Amino acid sequence: MIDSANNDNEILKRRVHFNLLYDFYSPLLTARQRKVYETLCFSDLTLSEAAEVLGISRQAVYILARNVMDKLEGIEKNLRFAVNTRNLEEKIKKLESENESLRRKLREKEED
Repeated sequence: MIDSANNDNEILKRRVHFNLLYDFYSPLLTARQRKVYETLCFSDLTLSEAAEVLGISRQAVYILARNVMDKLEGIEKNLRFAVNTRNLEEKIKKLESENESLRRKLREKEED
């Protein structure tokens, strides 16, 4: 049961990761690559179901999807937009928290 939960967690993390990369880099993919990714990932279809929708073999869907994910990873490795954006978002949250803390302290001083 624990292994299943960990596996589900890893699958979810991987899906979120690739969807983030897709959000950034989908314009760099071909129309066919976008169609395969969207059919497989956004519609949450199995390889066989996606193959039927796309009118290609299950193996072709697998190869195309693998190529898309490899391409997304390669682009991210070179450009690092997703990781830099994630880091900036974390810094912004930290600064907002610090700002709120300083505002609270200032209000407390003004009340004294």
